[in-house]
Amino acid sequence: MEEKFEDLFLRSLDDPHGEVPAPADARAQRTQEQYLRVRSLLARPEADSFGPFFAERIINRIKSMKKEIDYQIFFFFKKYQLAALGVVVALLALNIVFSDQLTLKSVLGFDDVQSDSLVTIDLYQDLTE
Repeated sequence: MEEKFEDLFLRSLDDPHGEVPAPADARAQRTQEQYLRVRSLLARPEADSFGPFFAERIINRIKSMKKEIDYQIFFFFKKYQLAALGVVVALLALNIVFSDQLTLKSVLGFDDVQSDSLVTIDLYQDLTE
């Protein structure tokens, strides 16, 4: 029965001279009201809008948020950069104090290793043998 009412109701909406049937059932009446509301919303001449310059406002807001986040990240690391520099300087100073020679390798903590103890691979020689 409800299908028949719905079919008649939809036909009456399309017919400009037809009458909209009055449903006796409360559920059918709510359905009819929903159809009429949707139909009136669709009949409006212009669609809802977010207002003028909506896209520009959103893009500007995103850019300002990006700048704010970049600023926070920069100052987060800036707090610790002096501490990190101090640790590096302290390590270099310790290497200078405890090294036997003042060469760049000894200051940076690289040991002078005998070339005999290193394993070297000569690919060209291995391929020709």
